[in-house]
Amino acid sequence: MTRLRIGVDVGGTFTDHILFDEESGALYTFKTPSTPQDPSRSVMDGVHQFATERPEGLTGLWLMAHGTTVNTNAILSRTGAKVGLITTKGFRDVLAIGRQTRPHFYRWDVDRPEPLVPRYLRLEVSERIDSQGRVLLPLDAEDVHRCIDVFKSEGVDAVAVCLLHSYANPIHEGRVKEILKEALPGVYLAISSELSPEFREFERSSTVTAVAYVGPVFQKYIRELQQGLAQELNPAPHLYIMQSSGGMASARVEVDRPHLTLESGPAAGVLATVDLGNRLGMKDLISFDIGGTTAKASLIRDGRPSMVSMLEIGKEATGYYGIRITGLPIRAPSIDLVECSAGGGSVAWVDVAGLLKVGPKSAGAVPGPACYDTGGSEPTVTDANVVLGRISPDYFLGGRMALKPDLAHRAIDEKIGKKLGMPAHEAAQGILDVVNANMVRILRVVSVSRGFDPRQFVLVAHGGAGPLHAGDLAEELGVGRIVIPPNPGLFSAMGLIISDVQTIATATRFLRAVPENLSAIREGLIQQVDQCLDTLNIEAIPERDQVVERFLEMRYVRQNFELEVPVTNELATESDLEDVVAYFHRLHQQSYGHFDAEAPVEVVNVKARGVGRIPKPQPALLPSGGADPKDAMIGRRRVFFKGYNDWLECPHYDRVKLLRNNIIKGPAMVCEFDSSVTILPDHKAVVGSMGELVIETGKGEKS
Repeated sequence: MTRLRIGVDVGGTFTDHILFDEESGALYTFKTPSTPQDPSRSVMDGVHQFATERPEGLTGLWLMAHGTTVNTNAILSRTGAKVGLITTKGFRDVLAIGRQTRPHFYRWDVDRPEPLVPRYLRLEVSERIDSQGRVLLPLDAEDVHRCIDVFKSEGVDAVAVCLLHSYANPIHEGRVKEILKEALPGVYLAISSELSPEFREFERSSTVTAVAYVGPVFQKYIRELQQGLAQELNPAPHLYIMQSSGGMASARVEVDRPHLTLESGPAAGVLATVDLGNRLGMKDLISFDIGGTTAKASLIRDGRPSMVSMLEIGKEATGYYGIRITGLPIRAPSIDLVECSAGGGSVAWVDVAGLLKVGPKSAGAVPGPACYDTGGSEPTVTDANVVLGRISPDYFLGGRMALKPDLAHRAIDEKIGKKLGMPAHEAAQGILDVVNANMVRILRVVSVSRGFDPRQFVLVAHGGAGPLHAGDLAEELGVGRIVIPPNPGLFSAMGLIISDVQTIATATRFLRAVPENLSAIREGLIQQVDQCLDTLNIEAIPERDQVVERFLEMRYVRQNFELEVPVTNELATESDLEDVVAYFHRLHQQSYGHFDAEAPVEVVNVKARGVGRIPKPQPALLPSGGADPKDAMIGRRRVFFKGYNDWLECPHYDRVKLLRNNIIKGPAMVCEFDSSVTILPDHKAVVGSMGELVIETGKGEKS
């Protein structure tokens, strides 16, 4: 029987769909404008498209993997639920006080986002538990009922509960939950000891309020999407949601943990990069995704992406590792992504000082770039690429959507060119220069700022705009090799259908890494492993496909932040513990440039990561051809190249017609349904066995 999978990634401008036939290996793709007011509509548009274009319909569809921006958008647009917070007396203003770090050392005017819960709904109860879990002051149940009276009168949709040191002993939060469930039926509850049983009061408070804020929105979205699938398909496929950590979870599990999905789409793109690198024998990669609203970068070392334990939402810049600078911190395991407001829809503008700026405003799906002719009149990065000839108006979305170059030219000329006193094509190049500088910055953050030389890595560029800019970015960074995957504009959707089920369990345990604490450390790990196995069993993953990895988050005593150290031995003997501590010293040296073998080391958190393996699709291989790609050439067009400060006549190739071993010498353009690839002068692209384009720039370190 035919078995089908669908991957759907909802972006700020387009929603990407990939349908994979496990039996034949065939891929079907579809890209449609996103519908911000009702994201499920664009999801179902793809389902309808696949059902109608295949004679056999969607018989055999068993899995839909979904990357969603619903929760992120709810926080950024402040359209979440009305939330009340119950906290320990004296800690009402933790959310407002936050941390006193700031993004710029010499600037005191930090524009921090307002707390998700207004002060009049942040209420206190009498109780106190210390950091060791000892009850110092019993919970006053009457205080809880007084909070409930306020919440009823204010009509809250959700209640967050975050009591001091509940990670060490959740007994009071458990009692508060019981009282709330009885008194407020139908109100969404978020309990910090269930969602984030870790120390650091501000981060835990911020996380649980974010869950309460987006929880009702996410529940409604998932319910409506499941209803739509059930109406369209019989039987409906299993719905899985991608997590920020690079693994998916079924909707029935994920619906109660919405904070784990905040970077779900970008994480899928990194996962697809790892998979492609493994197939090509490339382990050290930089994944670079340029979509409609943002650009995202992530470093992959030895086949594994870097991970962080916290995200920030609503920030003006991304902090390094665990150092949270500004914004709303969310405790959620995540692939380490650095992003900036630089996508195809980013709007270019001239400020009062006469300086050209790009972003952070985006034209998005509505009204869109000027060249889309859908109501947008502001010049965008996409318009600049159209004016410079880098996007062919005849082949955009496979010809399904006709671009209007004259509208792009008019928008750039009137809004940028005339203000700066330059012709439209120079203004368009200026837009690309600015946006490329922003992108280079985040590429340096994930590489140079982390202690890695980008010249030693392969740049994997994807997203609708990634292949357009990859050559320029590689030139700036000195990267010698670029890989453009097949269907780059749908690459995150591809990552969805190849992802495994994943679950992560973490708990705080303050323990010195000494032999006397060996059994306590081991017991803490066992509890987290058991929690992961329970979740994998709920996900109906066969035991043979379950894998659980163990980690300790460790630091030198009195340090502020910890490092994640894998535990690969049984941790049964003192020697095993010494090996783990030695690994920590080496990791500290790599991360910070120094270590102290004599300094005491402590365990902060015990962690387990469970994976449920799902069979990976095998891509169809291209037939071989000669070096000359003449049969794929579809014409010639003039393209402006900054390095020559001139328009050059460029051959244009249809990527679908390219064959394995074809060689394309720059300058050239490769057109496809979901993206366009710019091959700069002096660059050379070779078509690989899976249809990937491997571009040699002549720079970087020889591999």
